[in-house]
Amino acid sequence: MDIGGTSVKVLGLDEKQEICFESSFATNSQQGIDVFLKACKDVITKHTNANAMKLAGIGIGCTGPIDYRNGMIDNPYTLPGLEGHSISKLLSKECKVPVLVDNDANTAHVGEVFQQPHAPKDTLMIAFGTGVGVSVRLDGELFRIPGGIHPEIGHIATSIQAEDCCYCGRNNCMEHILSGTGINKHALVRYGSKAEEAMETSDRLFAKELEKALFDSISTLAILFHPTCVYIGGGMQRFFETYLLKPVQQRLDALLPVYGRTSLEPCLAGTKAGSLGAALMAYHAFCVKGDEYACND
Repeated sequence: MDIGGTSVKVLGLDEKQEICFESSFATNSQQGIDVFLKACKDVITKHTNANAMKLAGIGIGCTGPIDYRNGMIDNPYTLPGLEGHSISKLLSKECKVPVLVDNDANTAHVGEVFQQPHAPKDTLMIAFGTGVGVSVRLDGELFRIPGGIHPEIGHIATSIQAEDCCYCGRNNCMEHILSGTGINKHALVRYGSKAEEAMETSDRLFAKELEKALFDSISTLAILFHPTCVYIGGGMQRFFETYLLKPVQQRLDALLPVYGRTSLEPCLAGTKAGSLGAALMAYHAFCVKGDEYACND
């Protein structure tokens, strides 16, 4: 399951790691944890019954901040009503199987690498949707800060400033400028139009600002992590493919070697990357390793 601020994407894998069902439902987190858990259980039960399958485990990618070790959600900004609850513990109790929870950028990263048989070992995933999720993979392993916490890299600063502020306190962070929420809001406020129309104004000012913001963000991450490849995904993937990836790649190619050499690649897994990665992580944790850490109190 891939829990976003707007919708929850659901995907099932069988014992051969092949997709056997997909669906989605509205998150509606503001209705509270009990309503949300029931919605999760109902859709899982519907699919497993329809496919005559026994449920072995559940993997969840969830928009951060989140503590993956105990499945605790700490995100009142995009998931109001779910914060302060251990979704792994609660859903495990409901469904009687182990549950693994991780940041949705991490699960999307795992899902995308699975679709890329020749993926390099040093990669980044940036998911542009309701917010901005960033995952770092170094030498084939997901990067975490001390304590096992996923770093909220989506709030690093760009050089483009908005008049209002993000909930993080900055008015120039990636999430505020480059998320689907930010792009669409600022296009409407400044031009009274959809984002696509704002990108094609005669002065191209909006397009140039977004290009610069994306270039700022990726060049900063490139000098820190030297990824061979940066996967671009999320609900805004097509928008970024259409308007931003080519000019930003050209800017990156012109940088000195100290920034490393990185290519921007659209996600092959598309919007299913997060749910696919979550299912894969659960499969390897519970079916391969037999690890039930995600159910621990």
